[in-house]
Amino acid sequence: MSDRHRWQQLRDEWRSNPRLRYGAMVIVAILGMQGVFMLSDQVRERMTAYASDMEMLARLEGVRKETWWPERASKAAELLEAVTGRIPEVTGKGMAQAESQAWLIRLAAEQRVGESRVKVEDTVDVDGYPDMWQVISRLEGNLPSHGHEAFMRALAEALPWIQVERIEVGEGETPRVVATFRSYYRKGVPDGDVQPHQASNRQDAVSNNSDAADQAR
Repeated sequence: MSDRHRWQQLRDEWRSNPRLRYGAMVIVAILGMQGVFMLSDQVRERMTAYASDMEMLARLEGVRKETWWPERASKAAELLEAVTGRIPEVTGKGMAQAESQAWLIRLAAEQRVGESRVKVEDTVDVDGYPDMWQVISRLEGNLPSHGHEAFMRALAEALPWIQVERIEVGEGETPRVVATFRSYYRKGVPDGDVQPHQASNRQDAVSNNSDAADQAR
């Protein structure tokens, strides 16, 4: 009975108090407008996303109709082959380390890097490229006065088979430089694997010549 009595009091208060009704109507109106605005924002976002998707689809359709893709793919393959051809070929992991160390020593000498120190790590495979090796190396030393530009140019000219992972150049007249490199090398065929193949070819040639001589007799 108490709940029913309380509900009856609320109904009487609602009927007898116009301010309560007006306040409730204002709150409902505000909530309704907020819901409309939120729905409008969602509609606008979806319309923008739809327009962007249609524009991208139109661009892709235009690209699909182009006829120069095979030519561009061929040129890209030729460029990749040319770039890969510039990468030195080595026949073992030790040779890759030796090549990297020799290049760093030569770089330090050409750029007159004082108190230079070279550190070369192990040779490891390159993910996704089974015919490649990579070597991480490090060069420390003091650059000569105003030697920043020449040193940076030498690093740029070493690409693509030498990449600078990190470089730190200090301040002062002869700043100290610490550079970390990643060197790439193509895996070559060891001489031991080439010679038996060549010997087999020579034996086949001798056998063919002997057969030809027997037929001539």
